[in-house]
Amino acid sequence: MGNDAIIEARFPSYERLDGAAPVFYPSEMRDGAEEARRLLDTGVEALSEVLGVEPPEIEALLIAEADWNGAPRESLRAYPYGLPYFTRSVRPPALVLPEDITTDITPRTEATAPLVLWHELAHAFLLREDIVKTPTWLGEFVPQASAVIVAHRAGQPLAEHLAEIEREPGFTIRTFKGPADAGRQMAFQNLLLSLGAAALGQLGEGFLGRLVHSLWDETKIVDEARAVELLAGSLGLDGREWLESRPEF
Repeated sequence: MGNDAIIEARFPSYERLDGAAPVFYPSEMRDGAEEARRLLDTGVEALSEVLGVEPPEIEALLIAEADWNGAPRESLRAYPYGLPYFTRSVRPPALVLPEDITTDITPRTEATAPLVLWHELAHAFLLREDIVKTPTWLGEFVPQASAVIVAHRAGQPLAEHLAEIEREPGFTIRTFKGPADAGRQMAFQNLLLSLGAAALGQLGEGFLGRLVHSLWDETKIVDEARAVELLAGSLGLDGREWLESRPEF
């Protein structure tokens, strides 16, 4: 069953807004749907160009809180309301978006909501191909770096957002271990965002395409050593030395 039929059955009053990724939404959330479409159009164009690929076939569902439990998902239990996610439980795959993102996602700036949406969109791009298992930090670095690059292209106030991030001495992307509470998860994601911003500022956009294509080429489980090798290689000459100089790493 296609998404249109699923949505019609579950949410018969929802409307459709066409775009690079069509957005389904309740009529009272038209403004939010138009903003989601604008951000998706921006993200799809940017990531297609940076990665050198055609856009994946995806749709977006802007879900009212009262309808959240009926949104498509992999798990039997609904995800917490306010937490956007990407799901391949339907065809085409879907970005499931709440009307308002959870306050657990920090810092709260003008760039927060766009960064979160572009993060989930990047998962859709990355998972268009089969991906072997990798350390958590490498798998999540790709969408965070992707969000940073799209935000930079779109003129989002990244510097202001990054300045609001609180850092814990000694905490790095490789010392993070799950499961963790929302605060720890957010601290981990913010470190990845900071590292992506630093790589963009120092090296330009090219590292992201090299890293993603390298991940698509991997055929065996990526262990810690291989993950470092892949990321360092994508950063170019002296990539490992640059990584080791970064406090996030």
